[in-house]
Amino acid sequence: MKRFSEKTKKPFGIITVLLIISTGITMSLVSMEENSKYPKEIVKGVYKALRKETKGPLPFPRALANINEMKKVEIMDKYLVHHGKKISTEDVRRIVDQIYGIDLKAVSDLEAGKADKYPQIIFERIEEALPTRNTEESFIMNLSKIEVLDLYMKAAGKKINGPSIRTAINGIFGINLDGISGLEDSGVSLFSKDQWISKNEHDLFVVETGLTDVDVWVYPTEYFTEHTGLTGLPEELQEALSAIGFAYNKDVEAFYYSNPTGESVTDAFKKQTLGTIIKMMHTFYVDIK
Repeated sequence: MKRFSEKTKKPFGIITVLLIISTGITMSLVSMEENSKYPKEIVKGVYKALRKETKGPLPFPRALANINEMKKVEIMDKYLVHHGKKISTEDVRRIVDQIYGIDLKAVSDLEAGKADKYPQIIFERIEEALPTRNTEESFIMNLSKIEVLDLYMKAAGKKINGPSIRTAINGIFGINLDGISGLEDSGVSLFSKDQWISKNEHDLFVVETGLTDVDVWVYPTEYFTEHTGLTGLPEELQEALSAIGFAYNKDVEAFYYSNPTGESVTDAFKKQTLGTIIKMMHTFYVDIK
């Protein structure tokens, strides 16, 4: 019996260690699933990027807590660093969906955020990628947004990075990922391109735009109504929005703005609208946000 124990002592020790490691990995994966804001693939990629930056050990639970506190734009950039290889259009769609919850293909299919003309930097990239050198504006504007993004990505090649991708998405789809990242915990939900772009349980107000971003609506959330008893916007916010061109529209039961030029409202106007709402919230409603 003693001889058997001596022969099997080492294998049992190895098995025990492997079981402990396996259990630890399983617990980490369970913790990731239960406590993370992002899918496993994104978390693992960002964790590996953070480990490369960190001098010394980086326990996974502490890293996960840090990841959950990071802005979406930071998560995107860290994940792209981990990705390392050439980024394809499919990669961009997947990453934007997993981090921001935005379906770029759906936006393209709806022709949402349709622009009359893309920014010059987008045109320049498309011209580089088109094999036939067919760079007439009418041809390019008839391409789907996904096709335009694909051409942009092919022209950019390995030089592409997070800021360049976000510039392209804003120029092509009219979706400002940098601005959306700043909306987290702001108290404002954003519904645009026929989908929720940013939404949290305790948001107080909603900013909604039409498919082409020409029209903008602002109205309170159910959470705001539950905590204030108000079914419409508070007077202070009504006055502030009126000052920048909004007016109450009874048909949509919201404060409404339509760009008189018929073009998409600018990023500057969107920023002004959001800033007006957030400033008012910090002044009057910080206790319920």
